Amino acid sequence: MKFTLLSLSLALLASPFLSAVQAAQAFHESLDNHDNFDIADGYGPDRWGCSFTETQVHESSAGTRITIGHDSDLKPYSCGELVYNRDDMTYGKYSIEMIASNIVGQVTSFFLIANEDTEIDVELTGFNNRIGWMNIWHDQKQNPISINLPFDTSQGWHKYEFEWRPNFVAWSVDDNVVLNRSDIATSDPSNTRYRLAINSWTQVNQEVDINWAGQFKYPTDGRVPQAQFRNMRYTP
Repeated sequence: MKFTLLSLSLALLASPFLSAVQAAQAFHESLDNHDNFDIADGYGPDRWGCSFTETQVHESSAGTRITIGHDSDLKPYSCGELVYNRDDMTYGKYSIEMIASNIVGQVTSFFLIANEDTEIDVELTGFNNRIGWMNIWHDQKQNPISINLPFDTSQGWHKYEFEWRPNFVAWSVDDNVVLNRSDIATSDPSNTRYRLAINSWTQVNQEVDINWAGQFKYPTDGRVPQAQFRNMRYTP
């Protein structure tokens, strides 16, 4: 993947001690185009039933749509991931609007990740569209908590947000705080490169806990499994 360095003003460049944390700037991506993103292609975790392919990531005036298809040479299915092309993400608020899939076994995700280090997630699954999973991965362990939601995540747009600070992570849904955690550490972004991403993928392997997402089977009624995303925002 290509990394795009954040442009700095001459005044900021005058300081030799400027860190990535100090350099971060707010942004809003409507997701009607992918100019500032890398599209994952040709890989996916071993335990998944799909691998990422560019063909499953679609842009439109309404935002980004990620579908599940049959274009993979590696796995039973193909899926999609879109990664923001900055790697200097740091403390602040991250939000997105999503419509989750209602297909059992399909996962809809918005997350911040430092590979093999820390990950902060919002995950929605087709197994139960009235639950949101809020998770922190750290030190090779995940710490998910399920949140009951007053709506069906596959029916209409809703805003999902997490606020990441040195001593806590707080998740909000439609601007209402639903979870605040200070019991799980996260790695310092001044010496760890974080990236922001969305994806949608399938769970098919029996060794994975199928009570979380369910076991994916491609619909036989003509439906195309999909998740929708728009209005990705970051505020320092």
